[in-house]
Amino acid sequence: MSVKASHGYLALVGLVFLLPGCQLIQRETPPVVAQDQRPTVAVLEFGFGVEIDSLSAVKSLNGDAPSDKDPEAIAQAVREIRREARRLLHEDLAKREQFVMIPLDEVDRIAAWLDLQPGLKPTAPQLDRLRSELHADMAIGGIVQDYGKVRWQWLAAGMFGDMTWESLVIGAATSWNPAAIFGNIGFELLTSTPVWFGGGYLFGIAFRPVRVEAWAVETKHATMAWESMDVSIYLWKRLKELPEEERKKKEVQLHVNLTKSMEALSESLREEAFTKRKLWELSLPAQPSLN
Repeated sequence: MSVKASHGYLALVGLVFLLPGCQLIQRETPPVVAQDQRPTVAVLEFGFGVEIDSLSAVKSLNGDAPSDKDPEAIAQAVREIRREARRLLHEDLAKREQFVMIPLDEVDRIAAWLDLQPGLKPTAPQLDRLRSELHADMAIGGIVQDYGKVRWQWLAAGMFGDMTWESLVIGAATSWNPAAIFGNIGFELLTSTPVWFGGGYLFGIAFRPVRVEAWAVETKHATMAWESMDVSIYLWKRLKELPEEERKKKEVQLHVNLTKSMEALSESLREEAFTKRKLWELSLPAQPSLN
C-alpha cells in the first residue's frame, strides 16, 4: 500500500479498519517531451533523516551477521539505502521520454568538487556550477525521512487529521452518537499505532513504512520547480512475487516500499511535464495583474 500525503482504507484478515493509507487516483500518462526540449537532469545524493542506532532496525540478522550495534555496519547500511533511493529515482526517470539524465558518476565528480551535502539543496553558486560543468537544467535531490518506522510528530499529525475526518463522517451518520465516535478513535489508535510507529506487526503481518521527500530546482536562477512526498507501507502484491523466505526479511520489505515510493515520486515529477521552456518560464518575474 502506497500513499502520497493522503489517508484511506485497508481490508485485512476479514476486518476492515482505517489506516493513514491508500489513495486510488486515475492518473493520466505523462506526455512525451520533444528531444530538443528535454531538460538535462542531475540527480544528487539523497540524505537520510532518521537516526538508526541498530543494524536490526533495517535488516533481519542471523548468527553470521556483524554486531547489531557496530557503528561501521550501521553507517554502511545507511549509505546503501541512500544510494539505492537515488539509483531507483534516476533509473525510473531515465526510462521515460522526458529527461536527459546525467550519469551518476559524473554528478558525483562535480558534487565532490562543490562539496554538496546529501539531501541539502545546492546554493545558487553551486547550481550555477552544475549548469556550467554538467549543462544541467535541473537538479533533483531528497531525503529518506523515515525508514521502518514513522517519527511520532508525523504520525500524530496524520492520525489526528485522519481521526478528525472519520469522526465527522461517523458523527453525521450516527446522529453524533458518542459511543460510535469514541469507539472509532480507540480502534484507530489500536490499529494504526503499531502499523506506523515502529514498523510493527498487526494480525501477524509486518508493516515497514518508508517516507521520502524529494525536490527539483532549476539551475539558472535557483528557482524551486517541484516538491513532493510519498509514503509506502505495505505492498502485498509485490511481496508475493518474491520467494517466501525472501519476503520475510526486513530489508526486503523495506526495499519493496522504498522502490514504490521512488516510482511514485518519479511519476509525480513527470506529471509536471517539464520542458526547457517551462523551466525558463518558472524563473521569470511574476507579471503584474491587469485587473
